[in-house]
Amino acid sequence: MSDTRFTASNGLYVENGQTYLPDGTRATADLSSVRAVLLIEYGAHKAQAERDAALGRWRSVEHPDWVVYPLEREDHVDLLNERNLHRLTIPRSAFYHIEEEDEAYAVKAEYWAAHPEPKPWELAQTGEVWVLTVDGDDTRVVTSVGFEFQDFHGDCFRRLSDSITAGRRIWPEVSA
Repeated sequence: MSDTRFTASNGLYVENGQTYLPDGTRATADLSSVRAVLLIEYGAHKAQAERDAALGRWRSVEHPDWVVYPLEREDHVDLLNERNLHRLTIPRSAFYHIEEEDEAYAVKAEYWAAHPEPKPWELAQTGEVWVLTVDGDDTRVVTSVGFEFQDFHGDCFRRLSDSITAGRRIWPEVSA
C-alpha cells in the first residue's frame, strides 16, 4: 500500500499500526464494536490494495471504482470503471473535453499527479556525463554512477535529489 493511513467510515483511523480516534488521540480504551468496524474495513482495503499491486494496476482514491493500467507507451494509460466496465485509453496530454466533472478525466489527472514524468537526469545511466544546476545557482559537470552523480571534485549526491533544478546530458551526445 502506498499510504500509511486508513480512515474507516466511523472516523477511526489506523496509522503505522496504531488505532486513533477521529480527534487524533490514540485509542487505548476498549472500543471493541467500534474498533471492529475499523479493522474490518482496513483489512478489506489492504487486501484490495495488495490485489491491485499484484495485478499491476493503480486504484483511484477519489473514485475507487476506477483502476488504471499503465501501457507500454509510457504517455498513455488504460482506465477501467469496474462498476460499469467502461474502458478508455487516454494519453497524458489529454485535457477535459467533455465536462470538468467527467470521472475518467479526473482519475487520469489523479494518476498522473501520483506518477509525474521523471526529470531527464533521473534516468541517467552509469558513465554518462551531465551538466546540472544544483541548488539553483552553480552548474556542475558530473558523471552518473549508479543512483548517484559524482562531480570532478569527488563530491557525490543522489540523482533524485530535490537540489537538482536543471540538467542536460553532454556525453554521449544526444542525437536528435
